[in-house]
Amino acid sequence: MKSSNYLRQAKRRNHHKDEDKSPSWQDKVIGKYQLSLLLDINRAQLDSWIKMGMPVIQEGGINREWEFDLVAVKAWANSNGHLDNR
Repeated sequence: MKSSNYLRQAKRRNHHKDEDKSPSWQDKVIGKYQLSLLLDINRAQLDSWIKMGMPVIQEGGINREWEFDLVAVKAWANSNGHLDNR
């Protein structure tokens, strides 16, 4: 019988396996992981942009995922010079 720790590790290893690695701007709402992939930035930079006023639909927390509106994020990033024609 496999231990619960083994099962948790297996779940973490396969967590992003089925996710689309190339989300597009046509998606409406995405989380931090997908947004950082799309913008090609790391999580620290994303957190910095949030502090600078990047639009957020819902802040993450216990049992809550971060949610971002891609159209609003793109407009904000372009107006602040953060995107290089992405």
